[in-house]
Amino acid sequence: MDTLKVEPIVLRKLTIEDAEIFDNVYTRPDLFWKININDEVGDETVEEFTKRMLWLCKYIYTIRLKNEPEKVIGCCVLYNWNKKKKDIFFGGSLLPEYWGKGIMPAAFNQMIEMAKYCLGASFIKICINEDNQPATRMVEKLGFFNALKEEEFVTYTRPIDLPASTAKLIHKDKGFQQAI
Repeated sequence: MDTLKVEPIVLRKLTIEDAEIFDNVYTRPDLFWKININDEVGDETVEEFTKRMLWLCKYIYTIRLKNEPEKVIGCCVLYNWNKKKKDIFFGGSLLPEYWGKGIMPAAFNQMIEMAKYCLGASFIKICINEDNQPATRMVEKLGFFNALKEEEFVTYTRPIDLPASTAKLIHKDKGFQQAI
């Protein structure tokens, strides 16, 4: 991540007032996973979709640039907290014009602190489509390793306290190793 310019960001708790832009972040055709298209919920309005996400996710935030705090450019979430295993998933989406600027890794770093201090999480996971090369490169730079491939999705994991700079990307058949 040394080569990326990191934009200063602000995370704000998602509110119903953010519904329109929040929905737009998830309904772009270039996203591989569309969280709001679900046969079980039928045709939702953007407000209903946002309310559902707020109900499902206690830790869901909008991403904004520090110099434009009213403009939502993405969102991030911690979800599927497993208290017994002390692991949680991180997810997020960013408008394409903000890709490659270090924004999602900056949001991830803030969310990892929340997972650690608010929940006591020990491990963080990210599930991505195996064809999503930008996301794959990001998780590798953040120190994740390939934990599980299921159909077209890969779940990466890493200990929360492991600095990305000391992590190694390894295959699941080799087990976890930490660089010294």
